[in-house]
Amino acid sequence: MIAHSLGVRAFALVAYAMSAFAASSQVSQEPGLRNVLLEEFTAVNCGNCPAGHGTAAAIAAAYPEQTVVVNIHAGPLAVPSGSQPDFRTSWGTQLLAAHGVTFTPQGLINRRAYSGSTLLSSGAWSNAAGAVRVLPTPVNIAVTANAQGDASTIEVMVEIYYTASSASGDDRLHVLLTEDHITGWQTNYGAGGNQPAYDHRHVLRAYLTSLDGDPVASSGVGFTETRTFTTTVPAEWNITSLHVVAFVSEGPGGPPSGEVYQVEQAAVTMPTGLEEMDAVDAFMVFPNPADDRVDIRFAESSDGWLRVLDGVGREVLRERITPLQRGFMLSTASWPVGIYHVALDGGGSRRVMIQR
Repeated sequence: MIAHSLGVRAFALVAYAMSAFAASSQVSQEPGLRNVLLEEFTAVNCGNCPAGHGTAAAIAAAYPEQTVVVNIHAGPLAVPSGSQPDFRTSWGTQLLAAHGVTFTPQGLINRRAYSGSTLLSSGAWSNAAGAVRVLPTPVNIAVTANAQGDASTIEVMVEIYYTASSASGDDRLHVLLTEDHITGWQTNYGAGGNQPAYDHRHVLRAYLTSLDGDPVASSGVGFTETRTFTTTVPAEWNITSLHVVAFVSEGPGGPPSGEVYQVEQAAVTMPTGLEEMDAVDAFMVFPNPADDRVDIRFAESSDGWLRVLDGVGREVLRERITPLQRGFMLSTASWPVGIYHVALDGGGSRRVMIQR
């Protein structure tokens, strides 16, 4: 069982901080609608669970920018045998008990009641998700996650901004890690039968906050805050397949906590080997975050190449800069959502987030 030796609350959490909201904030201050959080209780020896995974995948495909899935492996059918993978965690076991899960697959959609029940069978997930995604959210969230040094450590930043006051006035911030695309056994009662090399998605790995969420200091209009976490990654996990999930729920604490107001996730950005600038002397990148365009302005004449790298260090654009050029516009409408690094020869680099 993964978490048995990781400690009561910190797992590998080695640093945590709160700070006032900075001018470089990436969180939106515009009122918006809720994203969907599907917490799916599943197990490697649950023969009906692949059908549940299919339902979750269909929801994510229908609302790709508004859906976050967390697969929680827990219960008797999650106990592995032989070479089967062990995806159990202490957090998953506690969530299973707290929400009264008696069979899998079952799930929670934003921990919000639908047709009188919070814990739902997979047949109700799509309609419950549709009901959630049209609701306004009082709080916006932005998440960034960057691998450090030798890529054994992740630095996480979570920013929140309240566009409206929370109904409960006692909100909680939850931050956790999932790992995607893990190959291993899955019992399957459906077409194709048992799968020795099943593609496991969105597997809960660890919580970085307490399971019942860390208290938010205030939940009134205009309240903002940034929290940072640094955590080490066990060698057996694939850091390039990790995602950080952050959500805000209404209090009081749990588990189970109250309804989830908003959720966001971010993939881990790998080191690029570029040194990020501390000043704006060489060039500026705006807006940040951006949607369909990014403007670049040079403080002085430059002669060389400007490059854009994606989150894993792959070059996605190279542009020649002439001495007379003081800026230009990049069209980013077709770029996938995520973090990019804009680098200028001899001028360091800057991060820019593309979000929609």
